[in-house]
Order: sequence, then C-alpha cells, then structure tokens
Amino acid sequence: MTQKPAVIVLALALGTLPVIALAQEEVYLQVTRAGVSQVVIAATPFALSGDGAGEAYASFWQTLAKDLSSTPVMTLLPEERAALVEVDPARPEVTRQRWRSVGAQFLLSGSFATSGSQVACDVRLTDLASGEVAFSRRFAATRKALPTLAHTVANELFHLFTGKSGPFLSRIAFVSDRTGAKELWIMRWDGSEQEQLTQHRSIASAPAWSPDGQWLVFTSFLRGQPQLFLLRPTEGYLKPLPGLPGVNSSPNFSPDGSKVVFAAGDGGFTNLYVLDLASGETVRLTTTRAIDTQPAFSPNGRQIVFTSTRAGSPQLYLMDAEGTNVRRLTFEDSFADEPSWAPDGVRIAYTTKVDNRFQIAVFDLRTGQRTVIPGPGNNESPCFSPDGTLLAFTSDRSGRKQIYITDAQGHAQPLTRDGNNLQPAWVGEIR
Repeated sequence: MTQKPAVIVLALALGTLPVIALAQEEVYLQVTRAGVSQVVIAATPFALSGDGAGEAYASFWQTLAKDLSSTPVMTLLPEERAALVEVDPARPEVTRQRWRSVGAQFLLSGSFATSGSQVACDVRLTDLASGEVAFSRRFAATRKALPTLAHTVANELFHLFTGKSGPFLSRIAFVSDRTGAKELWIMRWDGSEQEQLTQHRSIASAPAWSPDGQWLVFTSFLRGQPQLFLLRPTEGYLKPLPGLPGVNSSPNFSPDGSKVVFAAGDGGFTNLYVLDLASGETVRLTTTRAIDTQPAFSPNGRQIVFTSTRAGSPQLYLMDAEGTNVRRLTFEDSFADEPSWAPDGVRIAYTTKVDNRFQIAVFDLRTGQRTVIPGPGNNESPCFSPDGTLLAFTSDRSGRKQIYITDAQGHAQPLTRDGNNLQPAWVGEIR
C-alpha cells in the first residue's frame, strides 16, 4: 500500500517557473572546432535602470560569473586583462581588436532593469572576430529568482557553444548523515540551496533519477529489510516498489523511464533483475554464484554495465539489456565498481583502486583504454553531469566524506561540508 511517511516537500517554486526567455534575433555560431578547448568571454557591466537595480544586478552577476568560469567549455577573461582594454565608442572595430589582443573571443554586454518585484534582462554576445551578434535575448524573472535567471543565461550560452544543454539548472541528489541518519538531500549543481528530502530516521542509499527528473528511486531500510522506493521530490510522494526476498539495492532507471534495473540477493549471492513499473513484473537478468550489483542502463537502453565478482575481484561487465552477451570490460584494475555512463554512451566512469586508495577512472568503450583521475584521499561514486563535461564524486580528502565536482583535468571543488555526504546522482532539471 502506498504510504507517505515523514517526507519534506521540496520547495521549487523559485527554481522552475519564474524565468521566461523572450526570443529575439539569434545567430548561432559553431565555435567548438578542433583546437578550441575553451571559449574566452570578456564582459562589460550591464546598463542598469530601476530602483535597487544595482544590488539585484550584483547578485545576478555573481552567480552568472561563477557559472561562466566553471566548465571546460567557456571562461571569463581575467579582470587584470580586461583592465588593459580602453573602450573607444567611436571606433568599435578598434575596441574589438583590443579585446582580442588580450585573449577574448566574445564580448558579453546587456541591460538590467527592475520594476517592483520584476526583473528584465537583455543579454547580447558579440563575436569579436567578425563583429556579428552571436546571441541576443531578453529574459524576465522575479527578484527572488535571480539565481535561476543567471543559471538560465549561462545555460543558453553553453548551448550556443556546444549544442548541448549546460549543467547550470541541474540538480544533484545525494545521501547525508548531517541530521544523525542517512537521509536523501538535494542541491543545485554548484552546491547551493541544499534541501532535505526525507526524514525517515533510517538508512537511505543509492539515489538515481528518472530521465525526466520527476522521480528518484533509492534503497531504504525504512521498513527494516532493504527495499526499493520511488520518491517525487516536488511533492514528497513516496511509493514502495515490488521487491524480492533479501536485499534489494542499486536501482537505476531505463532511459525511457519505464523500467528499473536493480540487484537482489538472499543467501550470499546477488543477481540482477529488471522491474517493469507499469505491470510490476520482474525479470531476472543474471544467474551467478557471485555478487552482481550496481547495474546501469546505457543512454540508448540497449546495454547494461554492472559490477560482478564472478572472476574473483569486483570488475566491470557489459551485457545486452536482455541479459545476454555478457563480456568483461576491466582487466587492468584489481578493483572496479560503481559504473556510471556518460551521456555520449561511450565513456563509463567508475571507482578503482590505486596504491590501496579508491580513485575515479574513466573507461572508453571505443578504445578499451582507462584513464585514472587522481586525487588526494579516497575518491569514489562518480557520476557525469547531464552534458558530460563534469564529474561529481565522493571524497574523504578533508577528513569526512564530501561531494566534489571535477572537470576532465581533475580540478575539484567541494559542494558539501556538513556531516558526511555521499553517492551523488545528477539530473538535468527537476520537473
């Protein structure tokens, strides 16, 4: 029977609806050609109007500037270089050349107006090589939604450069014990607006998002035996899923959201199963006298990667979604666990061991090569951002387990600090 015990409803009213983009003339440029690793954007202060516009703009710009400098795709021109440019309004082509001489490729400008509780923001991006307008759009929002407004602008610019949606409106679900029990929490991609989702005073683990961002599936000891649950974060609606005897764990959605693949075991061995959410029917995928766990559907839904001890130590295996054509992926590692697909369906991040410490590695299915992303302490539980340019993971480098994000070069920044925080799960947007 469906129950709704002690769940905190997530307050998203300020994060989903209030930002409206009003389309104007747009020019899309292809700038991600070979040799361009990061787009450098210069910025001039926006023209301000309205009561309190200065304070509101400062808040907006602080968030936008952080976004624009947080991915491998784009970055802001350093202030010390920008200070070298003398703007000549009468000779815009000369000014563009001056910006280019200090390393800028695009110029961001605009206007920012306030009227009561409302904000209107015009954003323009100019190609400094040609002088053409690469992007021009007007955005409207409430003052309370300034962070969402900034994240939306950053997403639009990211999309301009890559053709993909950026990570700036994305959310990360995770497990935290900061209240004394392992509960589910959620935060923005940059660690802001951390909110508690459950108050079960039990043990929650392994959250995973549905593709549409409406549901979380996770394992909980709420009723004693580890069981799978569905949670709708925007409403606090909790629903138990049909389970099997023993421990039910490591759930993950199929790309179309119709199925959940999970591990279940009773008596020492664990195998993989897939649950049809509409019918409640469960189909067994593996039959081994070992531990098969941590299954994850590929982005196209045709394959499932998982961890198995069938060869002795935990290693990564790949099989067709029906449970056939099983083959081993990892051979260099003494330990391989917690696989997570990149959105491109080519890369798999996972946890390995190097010098007796957990580290993050990325396996390339095209080449069969694995790349370790080294870091201090133990680093585990990786997951890709929805655009595939960043990784979130758990690390104990500060003493306690905290969640960090890192780019492909291994540059990391912490997102959490209170209590122990682990098992991040990343989704594009919550609906």
